[in-house]
Amino acid sequence: MKSLFEVLSEVYQKPELFSAYTAETLWTEPHLAQQMLKTHLDQNTPLASRTLPVVEQTVAWLDDRFGLEGKNVCDLGCGPGLYAERYAQRGAFVEGLDFSTNSIAYATENAASGRGSLSFRRADYLSDELPSGQDLVTLIYCDFCPLSPAQRSILLNKVRCALVPDGAFVFDVYSTKAFEGISEGTVLSRNHANGFWSANDCFVFQSTWTYPIDAVSLDLFTIVEEGKTWRVYNWLQYFSLESVEAELQAHGFRVENLSERFDANADTTDTFTIVARPL
Repeated sequence: MKSLFEVLSEVYQKPELFSAYTAETLWTEPHLAQQMLKTHLDQNTPLASRTLPVVEQTVAWLDDRFGLEGKNVCDLGCGPGLYAERYAQRGAFVEGLDFSTNSIAYATENAASGRGSLSFRRADYLSDELPSGQDLVTLIYCDFCPLSPAQRSILLNKVRCALVPDGAFVFDVYSTKAFEGISEGTVLSRNHANGFWSANDCFVFQSTWTYPIDAVSLDLFTIVEEGKTWRVYNWLQYFSLESVEAELQAHGFRVENLSERFDANADTTDTFTIVARPL
């Protein structure tokens, strides 16, 4: 077991940019997977998903813009199916993908297809095959932002291949305006967030680091349990309108819209929504 000095030395050592990727831990470690599903469904916090009124507003926005009736739609990172279910209720033929077994099980058991059809598959959209012939692919709640440039490149190439020629990839991102509000620091708590990280007694160091040149932040959680110390890295890339458009164009997309928002009634410039189509 590491000494206290070794643990603290690591806590206060800034990691290299995108040097580790642990997102899957949040969704596959049994205790955390249950906590993430619970947080997804909790209407009192927007930490894992937007509230149901905003979900409804988002789906209405997509339906108004694309006409979901009869369309093939793939919802990446679908979680417990909050969006996918509503796409199907509006007549879409939907496949939801997520690498959380818990979330897929919940979605499969609880979602109703409505006028369309609905299926869920446990899959990692970075490594597993995406369904072909899609009219619309969605990636919602800024899930594009935790990915490294290399991972985003993989995803964009896969999405482009999954879409029909006039299909659309719709996703939202955190803005560089949001990045301006991030400050570095470390806080220590015991049994952080009412035992979110572990069912056992534990101490959690949350270290926030910024990488201004790259417009990236890192929330690094170091969880210290009796006889065990482990870490979770939460990277976030922040985008300007110009940077996201350049990245999409480099991967064979043209940007149809950059300025609208799913939750248009929210008084914030922290996120924006992108509609991109294959070139």
